Amino acid sequence: MMSEELYINKLTGKDKRSVFTVPQGYFEQLGRQVMSRLPQEEQAKPTPGKVYRLRPWLYAAVFAGVVALSVTLFQNRPEEDSQLVDNFSESYVDEAADYAMVDNQDIYAYLLADF
Repeated sequence: MMSEELYINKLTGKDKRSVFTVPQGYFEQLGRQVMSRLPQEEQAKPTPGKVYRLRPWLYAAVFAGVVALSVTLFQNRPEEDSQLVDNFSESYVDEAADYAMVDNQDIYAYLLADF
């Protein structure tokens, strides 16, 4: 393998010489060139837009709308529907507990555990 590398280097004329060269004094001038291209004065930060300033108010308005909508929807529920939902939720909880193999003792232990 080494002979192949030497053969290739001999053919290309790269007998142990570095292919990459840097002009003399390049790194001494690099710092000055970079610093000369930087702006002299600190640029002022752009002022936030109207949406950015109104964002907390928009969040509050959306939250108030969601609360008002949910209160309206749940307040006008007929009694029959609420019983149907209660029966469904109880049966769903029972099925979920059976599926998870959780009994009452496990539930009490979980509720009494200190976190």
